[in-house]
Amino acid sequence: LLLVSLLSTCGASSVSASVTPTQAQSSLEANAFSLYPGYTGDLAVSGNVQVGQDGTGTQVLFFHLEGADPQCTSSADIAGVANACGIHVHAGLSCEDAGGHYYDNASVTEDPWKSVRYTTVDGNGAASDQNVQVVTGWSLADVDGRTMVVHDVTGARVACALLHTGTQGSPLRVEAFSKYPGYTGGLDVVGEMGIQQMDTGAEASQLLAFSLTGADPTCGTANTSGVANACGIHVHQGTDCTDAATVGGHLFAASLDSDPWQAVMYTAPGGVATGVNVEVKTGLTNQEILGHTMVVHDATGARIACGQIVDEMQ
Repeated sequence: LLLVSLLSTCGASSVSASVTPTQAQSSLEANAFSLYPGYTGDLAVSGNVQVGQDGTGTQVLFFHLEGADPQCTSSADIAGVANACGIHVHAGLSCEDAGGHYYDNASVTEDPWKSVRYTTVDGNGAASDQNVQVVTGWSLADVDGRTMVVHDVTGARVACALLHTGTQGSPLRVEAFSKYPGYTGGLDVVGEMGIQQMDTGAEASQLLAFSLTGADPTCGTANTSGVANACGIHVHQGTDCTDAATVGGHLFAASLDSDPWQAVMYTAPGGVATGVNVEVKTGLTNQEILGHTMVVHDATGARIACGQIVDEMQ
């Protein structure tokens, strides 16, 4: 499940960071990994790393790797091994001169990247995680163009890619939510959302950042196993939040094998739900979701709130 503040489609990490849609700035992406210069081992890392921003000096990592070191399991004995199984932003602007870990040592006293590691789950070196927060003291603009380096279980540098802006198309937003038509419960969702597009074609996805109050406070503690749409926040097919009959089901490309929205859930301690760069691979462009509805569900799966997706530039 992708729990927002969050469990991801890639892993099961969580975050309770406060975010507003203005923080849904264009994230950075590293997706063209090559062997680290001088590395002669057998590992060939591929995959995608996205880096978002929380606040003024914290980067938030989302990644899925293939071909990483299969020895970097949850049981690997790497205590005291510098950079073992690490995935880090380095200061260099090229893989030929990647330099050391990138953080502002004037404001951050200890290297924040030392504890950032990946964990492989199979013999193919698959590793995923989401919402990995790293306090670097730098802004996302500072990180743009730097190098993302992957290490093996010995700490050696095995792969490298440059970070660059990965968003596509016009940014969108949900300016406000209203009660879902026909909903008579006591929840009253207030807030907003920013939406960026990542990639194109079959790989197109939406990157969500939102801050809500009045959401279901039991989301995150209630047993929602097997409950369809419980605590969900999803784009729907309809374009009118005032007409329940037309809101329809989840919106995603017909070419996808499964509904990518099924796993997207929020947690809301005290009714406050936040999400930082929540990626949903829909196969659709932002232009194709423009005008459609964003629906919030409670812990029973009932639809409790709705907002229309509009162009952020309007």
